[in-house]
Amino acid sequence: MPKLSLLIQILLFVSTLTVCSLGFAEQTNIQKADKIFAIIDSGTIDNPEAYNLHLTQLESLISKGDTSRQLRLQRALCWSFNPYIKEQIPTALAFAKHVLTNPKLVNFPDHKLDLELCHTWFSEKHGNVEAALKGYNKIIEEAYARENLRLVADARNMRGFLRSYQGNFTQGLEDLLIAHALYQNLNLPAWAHSSLYEIATSYRRLGEHKNAIRYFKQVQNGHINKQNFDGANAISVSIAIAEEEQGNLEVAKTLFEESHDYWRNNKKELEQATVAVNIASTLIKLGEFTQAHQYLDEAEPFILSTDTAFYSFLHLFRAQAYLAESQLSQAHKSIAYARSAFSRVKNIRGLAQLQLVESQAFLKQKDWKQAYYALSEYMKLHIELDSKQLSSYTTEMRTRFNADQIEQENRHLIENQQLRELELAMLEQNELQQGIIIFLGGFIILIVSVFAYKQIQKNKLLSALALTDDLTQLPNRRYIYAKAQTYFEQAQRTESPLSVITFDIDYFKLINDKFGHEVGDHALKLLADTCREVLATQYKTARIGGEEFLVILPDTDLAQGYKIAQALVHSVRYGDFSQLPSGFSMTISAGVASLSTADSKLSLLLKKADQALYIAKTEGRNQARMG
Repeated sequence: MPKLSLLIQILLFVSTLTVCSLGFAEQTNIQKADKIFAIIDSGTIDNPEAYNLHLTQLESLISKGDTSRQLRLQRALCWSFNPYIKEQIPTALAFAKHVLTNPKLVNFPDHKLDLELCHTWFSEKHGNVEAALKGYNKIIEEAYARENLRLVADARNMRGFLRSYQGNFTQGLEDLLIAHALYQNLNLPAWAHSSLYEIATSYRRLGEHKNAIRYFKQVQNGHINKQNFDGANAISVSIAIAEEEQGNLEVAKTLFEESHDYWRNNKKELEQATVAVNIASTLIKLGEFTQAHQYLDEAEPFILSTDTAFYSFLHLFRAQAYLAESQLSQAHKSIAYARSAFSRVKNIRGLAQLQLVESQAFLKQKDWKQAYYALSEYMKLHIELDSKQLSSYTTEMRTRFNADQIEQENRHLIENQQLRELELAMLEQNELQQGIIIFLGGFIILIVSVFAYKQIQKNKLLSALALTDDLTQLPNRRYIYAKAQTYFEQAQRTESPLSVITFDIDYFKLINDKFGHEVGDHALKLLADTCREVLATQYKTARIGGEEFLVILPDTDLAQGYKIAQALVHSVRYGDFSQLPSGFSMTISAGVASLSTADSKLSLLLKKADQALYIAKTEGRNQARMG
C-alpha cells in the first residue's frame, strides 16, 4: 500500500511538470494579450493603423477556449470601425448586432454592456439620436447597478456630448463633469483629457467663452507637452470659434488660417476641410463673401452627410453667404440641406440660427407671411435655448456643490472595483500555478479558496450596503432617488402615468419614548414587511429617513396610487403586533401625487406628495391624502 501511494505521488509530480511546461507558454501569451488590452483601454492609441496592428496581435495570442478574452477582443473590434467613413457605420452596427447574439455573453454582462454601448454610439453616428439616448440611459443604469465605473464614465461622456450638441447644456454638462471625475479617479489621463475638451466645448456653446478658452488651453498644453502637435492644432480651432463668438473676428481669422495652413502642409485633407468650414463663418461676419465661398467649395467634397456637425454648418454658412449676396434661391436650397441635418440630431442651436437666416431671406423676397412664420419659429427655439442656458448655471452650481459627495461615492465604487480586480487577478494566478499548488498540497488550496470566498462575500456585502438600508433591508435613499429620476424621465418621454407615495409612522417619537428604540426598530422592520406584502415586486419602496418611506409607482395614475396608499394605511392599522409589547399599536399617514405637465423636475412631484402627507397629518393622521 505504501508503494502504491508513492507511485501515485510520482505520477502526480510528473503530471505537474507536464502541465507547468505547457502552461508557461500559454501564460506568456495571456500576459502579452492583457498588456495590449491595457494599452487599448488607456485611450492612448490615436492611430488606426496601430490600433489594427494590436488587434491582429491579439487574434494570434488568444486561444479559442479563452471565452472571456475572445469576447473582449470582439469589443475591441467593434470600436475599431471608423465613424467618419460612411460605409463603415452600417458595417459596425451589423457587427455589434451579430456579436450580441452570442449566447456566451450571458455569463459576461460587462462585455455585453460594452458591446451595447458600441452599438448605441454607432446608432448615434447613423442619425438615430432618439434610439441612442435611450440606449445610453439604459447602459448607464445597468453600469451603475454593476458598479462598472469605466462603463459609467464612457456612457456618460458620450451622452453628455450628444446632449450638449443638441443644446441640452444642463444635463450635458453634468454628464461630462461626472465622466471627467471618474476618468481621473480611474487613472485614465487620456480619457480625462478628452472629456475636458468636451466640457470646454459645452461652456463655449453655453456662452461662457472665458471658461471655455481656459479649459481649451489646458487641453492644448497637454497635447504640446506630449508633442502631439496635431491635437494642439485641433484645439486652436476650438479657441478660434470661441474668439469668433466673442466678436474677436480678426483674432479668430488668424487662428483659423494658421490651423488651415498646418493641415494643408501635413496633407490631411479632411482636417483641412473642417477648418475651411469654420473659417467661412468668420469671413461671412467680416463681409468677405467671395473668400468664404472659396473655403466652402474646398471643404464640400470631403464633408459627407454622415458627418452631421460639419455638414449642417457648411450649408448654414452657405445660406448666410447667399443671403448677404441676395442669391435667394441658392440660399433656400442650402437652408433645406442644413435643416435636414440639424433636425436629424435635434440641434436646437443650429436650427435657431437657420430659422433666422430663412426669415431674412423671405423678408428680402417680400414674402411677409413666410417671413413671419420663420421668425416665429426662431423665437420659439431661441426661448427654448435661453431656458436651457439659464438652467445650466443652476446645474453647474449644483454639480460643484455636490462634488464632494460625488467624489466620495466614486471612491467607494472604485474601491469595490479594485477589490474585484484583485480577486480576479488572484484567481487567474492560482489557475496558472495549478501544478505547483497540487505539488505543495491541498492545504494551500484550501487557504486560497477560503480567502477568495471571503473576498467575494465581502464584495457582495459592500455592494449591498451601498444601496440598501441596513435595518429594513429595503433600498436606501440614494438608490430610490436614482430610480425615481429614471422613471420620471421615462414617463415624460412616453407620456405615461407616474405616481409616488410618501408615508411615515404616526407619533414615532412617542413609540420610541414609551417602548424603547429596540421596539421602534422592530416596528420599522414590520412596516417594511408590510410594504413587501402589499406592493410585491411591482413597485419600488425605500426607506429615505428615520421613519420616512417613499414608493415609486410607474404606469400608475393618481386614483390607482391613492387606492394603493389606502391599502398600505389599512394593512398597517390592522397589522399583527403580537410580537411587540402589550398595548403597542401603529398607524401611518401617506401622501400621494401623480406626474402632471407642470412637473418639470422630480423634486416638484415629490414636493406635492410631501404636501399631501402634511395634509393627512393635520387632518388627524392614520389616513392617505392626494396632492
